[in-house]
Amino acid sequence: MSKLIKTLSAAVLACGVMSAPVQAASSLVVNGTLHKVEGGTTFDTWKIVMLTTGSFTVDVAAYEASQSNVNTAGYYTHDINGDGKLTWLDPDTYFYHDNGTGSILATDAIFRCDDVSNNCGGSNYFNGYTQETSPVSRTTRLQEEAPVDGSVHFRRDPWYDVSVNAAGNYLFLIADFRLDPAEAAAGINGGDSFSPPSGGFIDPILDHADYRVTFSSDSLRFSLSGDTITVSAVPVPAAVWLFGSAMAGMIGFGRRKVFVAAA
Repeated sequence: MSKLIKTLSAAVLACGVMSAPVQAASSLVVNGTLHKVEGGTTFDTWKIVMLTTGSFTVDVAAYEASQSNVNTAGYYTHDINGDGKLTWLDPDTYFYHDNGTGSILATDAIFRCDDVSNNCGGSNYFNGYTQETSPVSRTTRLQEEAPVDGSVHFRRDPWYDVSVNAAGNYLFLIADFRLDPAEAAAGINGGDSFSPPSGGFIDPILDHADYRVTFSSDSLRFSLSGDTITVSAVPVPAAVWLFGSAMAGMIGFGRRKVFVAAA
């Protein structure tokens, strides 16, 4: 699959307090563009290196309208990335094992998550995995929750929680509508076209479509280098280590005093 130029942006936010429990929040935002080519559309692949187990949220914003029909009540458009263009990616996301060869194999597919609370359930695992046995599993957010999330389309933009049960190397794929594992292995979303709103939308842009994905967690930290996202545990702030060490020292000193007095 040919390399695509991606626009990347990362934001890492962390905070800590001296008293337990300590909460730390981290987020990473990546942006990209898929293209219409002869025979279908392209898809993007992001490498995810999980240095630890844990959970994070995947939040996709891509379909730049609230509804699929301009005549639907509540319809509005929103330029997600501020480029002055409206594009119509009906995003579909996948997790794969990263086999380290640079090639995508159908046998490495783990799961699919399409719309909020649709095509993101227990039956959308591959290669014999289930919600219970998969090294990476997911739980969709609910459709009625989507408006508070900030995604534009009330249903099409995926929004789900991921649980990583085994550290290792994975791939995150984002495509339009549906990307079968065989198509991913072939490097093209065959026969696919982008889907603008119907009911009177004039002169839609159909040669490309933009997206934004936000990865966030209360317990994991994200870093970005090229197309590789590294996920690690959030370190305990130094102030907490100092506080804990001081408490341990005080406890130890108290025990020594009691021991000496008893002697």
